[in-house]
Amino acid sequence: MPLAAIIQGTPIWVWVLLVFLLSRGFKAMNSGTAPLSKLAIVPLVFTAWGILHLIADPLAGWSSVIVWVVCALAGIAGGVFIAKRTRFIVDPVANTVMLPGSVLPLVLIVFTFAARFWLGVQLATATSLSSLGICVLLSAAVSGVVAGVFGGRFLTYWKAMSARRVVQACSQGA
Repeated sequence: MPLAAIIQGTPIWVWVLLVFLLSRGFKAMNSGTAPLSKLAIVPLVFTAWGILHLIADPLAGWSSVIVWVVCALAGIAGGVFIAKRTRFIVDPVANTVMLPGSVLPLVLIVFTFAARFWLGVQLATATSLSSLGICVLLSAAVSGVVAGVFGGRFLTYWKAMSARRVVQACSQGA
């Protein structure tokens, strides 16, 4: 299938999502402070995208759901591992997190988008049932891992914020 046909056949919302995700990835390359709620956006987008795919794709059955959940749990573990090795500072009063700049979010976003786009093309052009099944499972795996990595990073920030609030409340009450 020619590249022009693939690009023309891609829904506009996919390109809008790509622009949004790339903007978040480029922004993450610079250190800065962000509200905890804003840091939840990318994990929520990737989680919603994955779950929507599992619900909307007629080929996605229980095996896809299981693959997504297992890979999401693995991704969460990876995201926690990555975040714990990052020098971030939480401010429970302002409810913000100061993060150093990192290329990792952009790399994950580009990898995920490219993998999901390629798998979408494969699903649209597959000629055998077995290749369709493999693509659906691979898509669930990629989606789960990436949603998990971003979710794990967010959970680490949220947990650190909660711990600081407890410490702050105890010190004010003493």
